[in-house]
Amino acid sequence: MTNQEKFQGRRKRVDDVIALKQPDRVPLAPKTGFFTSTAYGIPTYATLTDVKNSIPGYKQFMKEFDPDIIWPPAVYPARAARALGSNFIKFPGYEDNIGLNESFQILDGEYLSADEYDEFVFDPTHFILTKWLPRRNNKLQGLTKVNVQNPIEFGLYVSTVPFADPEVQQAFQTLAQSGQYSLEWLMGGGEVAHVIEEEGFVLGPQVGTTCPFDMLADTFRGMINTIMDIHERPEQLMRAVNTMQGLMLRNALGAAIAMKKEFFLIPLHMGVDEFMSPDDYAKFYWPGLKALIMACIDNGITPYVFTEGNYNTRLEQLCDVPKGKVVYMFEKVDMKRAKETVGKVACINGNLPTATLMYSTPDKIADETKKLLDICAPGGGFMMDCSIPIDRAPKENVMAMFETVHKYGAY
Repeated sequence: MTNQEKFQGRRKRVDDVIALKQPDRVPLAPKTGFFTSTAYGIPTYATLTDVKNSIPGYKQFMKEFDPDIIWPPAVYPARAARALGSNFIKFPGYEDNIGLNESFQILDGEYLSADEYDEFVFDPTHFILTKWLPRRNNKLQGLTKVNVQNPIEFGLYVSTVPFADPEVQQAFQTLAQSGQYSLEWLMGGGEVAHVIEEEGFVLGPQVGTTCPFDMLADTFRGMINTIMDIHERPEQLMRAVNTMQGLMLRNALGAAIAMKKEFFLIPLHMGVDEFMSPDDYAKFYWPGLKALIMACIDNGITPYVFTEGNYNTRLEQLCDVPKGKVVYMFEKVDMKRAKETVGKVACINGNLPTATLMYSTPDKIADETKKLLDICAPGGGFMMDCSIPIDRAPKENVMAMFETVHKYGAY
């Protein structure tokens, strides 16, 4: 069988299950993370430094495991971040004193204070340029001197004066260098994707973004501050979330549309059961998330939504989407309830605990995989997945999940 013929079989299997049809077998679509590198002797450090270093691992993984959907490397460009002096992320290597096989680490922080909400909503571009970027990147301090808000005719010339400042010039030179590294990172990711598709596999989400509430919490206000703002300054929070929604739809989704991507990843962070009540979720979180989901669908893109953390009180809300157009991945939910609710309108992925894959035995993993199949496979609309990216699980454990799906996942 040729790679193209194999692709057609995988393609139909995936398309059927997303459309809530019953395929020939439950598709295997685990979030591999750095497993495709570390399982084959490629340090995480090497993949983050140059994503093309992961290609030999991908080739061996495809040959050995034969999945249906393969996730491209979800990596940040380490060289680009270090060129900027990014202070919100740490990478493997001596600079951050992290082991070469460890993952990157995102640090929570406050980059927009409570008294700056109105300033941000008034002109988010100016705020991002002159405050947000310098606060998150140590080598961009010169941007604090730039002013792009003066619309008076002769004000144009006054506004250009800061560009003569050596610190401002250095900031733009730094951006140019980081931009070159980022371009090489994107091109490398394209090479990895080409290898995956050339071998006849369905490519998972290459692009994506968080929903508006998470975007504000993750990168501007900080996790705790944003959750507290629901109660302490709800009106300002709502205006900022609405501003984020506009930025999100024009930029992140716009890029996916321009590149004609099939899937769009939407990882959800702050909407977990413990962080907000169902009423607050319905008011502050769901409208922006639904707007992103619907914009994907309206542009022929399948939203691939990852509900990180506990999401049991959100299942009914997640049903408010067009039938057979969305994929929901669950980390921690009652999969029986998910099948009975969300599973009636959307494809569900779940959710063998990654901790089980990492630390249990092949026999135990086979048992847990079969339990998930018994609950979620009947009638279709289910893909086998892990809870969070695998990263460093033993190969024999991951193989136990694959073999069990091949044995018991056929219809």
